[in-house]
Amino acid sequence: MRRLWRRRSSGAGVEPPAAGVGWEQRFETCEARIEHLETALEGLQDALYRHEILDKESLAELRRRTDPDQIARDLSEDARRRGL
Repeated sequence: MRRLWRRRSSGAGVEPPAAGVGWEQRFETCEARIEHLETALEGLQDALYRHEILDKESLAELRRRTDPDQIARDLSEDARRRGL
């Protein structure tokens, strides 16, 4: 495989690009891509933070509702409402 790769990359018809040609354009393209990735990463971080906050709130509510004292109060209130 290495020999095939070397032959292919060192072929007579393939010329390496000139060192200074288009470097500014390539640099600007890379900057644009990095800015796009940074924006996407910030959005992902924000979404994860919001999701974490919602999970914590849901877990706290679940714990509150499943507290034995709270369950007893809720059952008692339900029994009074139904007239039991």
